[in-house]
Formats: sequence, C-alpha cells, structure tokens
Amino acid sequence: MKDHRYKAIKNLIQNNGVQGLKEIFTILPLSVVKEDMKVNYSTIRRRIEKGDLITIKDILAMALLFDVEPAEVFRLIINDIKVKTTNSSKKNK
Repeated sequence: MKDHRYKAIKNLIQNNGVQGLKEIFTILPLSVVKEDMKVNYSTIRRRIEKGDLITIKDILAMALLFDVEPAEVFRLIINDIKVKTTNSSKKNK
C-alpha cells in the first residue's frame, strides 16, 4: 500500500509548492521512498544530494510514486542543481 503522503507530494508538485526535489524529503522520509524504489538508502541519498547523479530510472520511479510526469521530477532536480551552482558561485567570490 502506497504511503498517503505521496498524494500531498503530487499536489505540491502540481501547484509549484516545492521548488526542488530535496524539499520533498522534508515531508516524505527518504527511507519510505527508498523502500518503494527498492534501492539502497546511501545510494539514493547521495544521488539526491548531488542531483547530477540521479539516473533516468530514478526519475521514472519517483514520477510513478509521486503520480506525476517524469518531466516534473526532472524540473525539480534541475532547480536543485541551479541552487547548488548559484551557492557555489557565491562562495567562490
């Protein structure tokens, strides 16, 4: 049975209530998602933290769990990468 918080995540994504993928895991524990995706916790945590390590298979699996289009998950990942890049640029100045 799917966790009831997936519906909340779907609504947040569709209504632009979350700006990045990392924000989702303040509502829905990563441990729940990793169980449903059947992946190792450390692996998925590292991929989400880095952003550019997330695979297409991960995107498709999360889109299925969140009941949204894969492009929406990809958009959230891109937003996280942009924020990380912007923060890195500011630190280097």
